[in-house]
Amino acid sequence: MPNPKFTGTRSYIATDDLMMAVNAAVTLERPILIKGEPGTGKTQLAIEVARSLGKPLFEWHIKSTTKAQ
Repeated sequence: MPNPKFTGTRSYIATDDLMMAVNAAVTLERPILIKGEPGTGKTQLAIEVARSLGKPLFEWHIKSTTKAQ
């Protein structure tokens, strides 16, 4: 069964470049790092991608002091 594709949602209009990046990550089964200033829609993108693909969303808020272990 082919992977579903993210095309935006009724409440989130994604650019062609953003849809291509998200769909590449989904197809390759690899994570995608989204970064940007506060309030630019990073969390909303994650919510809408998960919702549109029928996948769970796990949130982990990263700060400059966060350390991987």
